[in-house]
Amino acid sequence: MLTLLSVIIILLGIYLIISGLREEWPEVEEELEERREVANEYKRKKRKPEREVKGGGVILIGPIPIVFGDSKYAFLSLVLAVVLMLFSIALILML
Repeated sequence: MLTLLSVIIILLGIYLIISGLREEWPEVEEELEERREVANEYKRKKRKPEREVKGGGVILIGPIPIVFGDSKYAFLSLVLAVVLMLFSIALILML
């Protein structure tokens, strides 16, 4: 009897989830339409020219450095990574 009740509750839950997903919500549809209109108006307006962002970085995976970014900043990042690697090796050898 208890197993039959648990199966009925599970099937009822699945039914309610599926019927809830199929339900149409007019308030949500209206809000989505308003957001689409605002987005379209924003696209129509002329935007200021975008600023250029420069940067760089290094990802150290073991002894292999992966360098990315603008050449000037990537070089600085690589130099900093080498200095940090030498500093860590010096600390290990001192202990």
